[in-house]
Amino acid sequence: MIAIVPETHKKQGVCYAIADDGLELPVIDVTHGAFAFDLSDEQLSAQIDRFVQSLQAAVALPPGAMAAMAQKSRLMRGLVAMGGESYTSGMVTYLNKLGPDNLGEGYASPLDRQWAAGLTPLTFRWRMRDLARLLADGLAPALAARPDAPMIMVNIAGGPAADSWNALLLLQKEHPALLAGRHVRIYVLDVDAEGPHFGARALAALTAADGPLAGLDAVLEYIRYDWAQPQQLRILLRAIDAIHAVVAVSSEGGLFEYAADDQIVANLAVLAGETPPETIVAGPVVRDATTLDPRLVATEHAPGRPPIRYLGLAKFVELAARGGWHIARHLDGPMHQVVCLHR
Repeated sequence: MIAIVPETHKKQGVCYAIADDGLELPVIDVTHGAFAFDLSDEQLSAQIDRFVQSLQAAVALPPGAMAAMAQKSRLMRGLVAMGGESYTSGMVTYLNKLGPDNLGEGYASPLDRQWAAGLTPLTFRWRMRDLARLLADGLAPALAARPDAPMIMVNIAGGPAADSWNALLLLQKEHPALLAGRHVRIYVLDVDAEGPHFGARALAALTAADGPLAGLDAVLEYIRYDWAQPQQLRILLRAIDAIHAVVAVSSEGGLFEYAADDQIVANLAVLAGETPPETIVAGPVVRDATTLDPRLVATEHAPGRPPIRYLGLAKFVELAARGGWHIARHLDGPMHQVVCLHR
């Protein structure tokens, strides 16, 4: 039996849901002021300077010191545990997206709040916000053109799929008629069930009677998926009759950041062949050395950094074209360029 760690200082208008480890966490809502953020160029530059200085200081620490420090921080502990050899889990990433003022008293330390105000969590928040924006804007025309069609959101390596439900929140705020009476399903394709479990509870909280998506027929379902086996994606899309729905696909911090070139192309090719013409695909592409801030280029191979691909937009354009897609729009962040693909 998991012990529940309740949130004792809930914010008005914010929904909450329980994670598999018992933490009661806020449900990120980019339309709510509690999750808003804005940085000037000067503030972002200062963030980058502090990040580089912290990495330099970490290199100078004796062996094991960083791991010992991370044990005092739930947010840092999950990132350090990856050891630069694997992906960061969906729930660790989600905690890093909450922002320092939304971390709960029952689990967050002062070190957690200090870390949450830094560059790495900021980039997570930034890319999710931009991805939700592109999804909402990309979906609106197709929803307007097909008022009676069901809506399917496929989230590859999506964890809790916060970008998907935030796209719904943006649509509900800006174009509520487009979702009225709509049958919505979010399919999260991931190797880890913990994130989707929380995502399903989060969506249930949002669609409850007192939630911002009250009355919306929306459910999140988890499907175990390995992007090295794209035939699984083909089977799923046919099983859910995606060709007759309004479809949006996303992958935040997943497919375009970690998969090999051929895997990216293969997944995009399946999507191009099994979804309707107006389908959009969106996700962040990590900047390469030609567009990354020069201060961050040197951190690419820092000890303990996850195996992220600094793919760059120019290279991604080639891969997208091989899969049958082109970039219709992109938004710029400090580490990422979030893209929206059309056929």
